[in-house]
Amino acid sequence: MSVGTYEEPLVCGGKLKITKASWEITYYFSGPDLRYNGEFVSIAGSSVEQYISAFQENWAEYKKLMETIPKGGEFSKGGKMGMSIRIGNFAQGVCIKSYHMPISSEHQLEKVISGYRYAVQRAPEIQQFLASL
Repeated sequence: MSVGTYEEPLVCGGKLKITKASWEITYYFSGPDLRYNGEFVSIAGSSVEQYISAFQENWAEYKKLMETIPKGGEFSKGGKMGMSIRIGNFAQGVCIKSYHMPISSEHQLEKVISGYRYAVQRAPEIQQFLASL
């Protein structure tokens, strides 16, 4: 018998998806309007710790850039784990991908990291439960 998928929303805005064999954090970002398709972002459970480190390192880079980029200017660059670091008017901050989910405050950063840490603890508990079904 096949066991299904457990899903749970996370405080970071993503969704925790768990099966007996694997788990991931997923996001769906809708397009700017109906002419555009939305975009899915998926983080495998085995990569979550790397994403936590990448968010922290990209955040440090963002803060450094905020001090050096002239006011009123726009700047963007690639960050670790495919993230982007953006300065300027649109989607300023550390974005998980392209311009999605910009993190521009310590509070937002901590919310994402705490959601990911929760997922790291929660996933094995649910997997153990699924294995017992």
